Amino acid sequence: MKFEVSTHLSPEEVIEKAEAYYTERTGLEVSERGDNRLEFSGPIGNAVIKAHRSHGHTVVHAETDRGVGLDVTDQTLRFLYTIPHI
Repeated sequence: MKFEVSTHLSPEEVIEKAEAYYTERTGLEVSERGDNRLEFSGPIGNAVIKAHRSHGHTVVHAETDRGVGLDVTDQTLRFLYTIPHI
């Protein structure tokens, strides 16, 4: 599933928050790291978080490999709710 939100946080802040959230709360581990991009994997699924600046704010893209349920998609939605939206 794919999700997108906009925030006033910088891309770097979003990525820092994502790493802290996923490693502390989901048991997922960082499997790949790039410029303002993290990929997580684990027993509940896989997630990719990307962030970039656009028109004065940061756009956060999140993608998971599962549908909605008690898995990586629910955790990703919960993470997105921790980011202040604009």
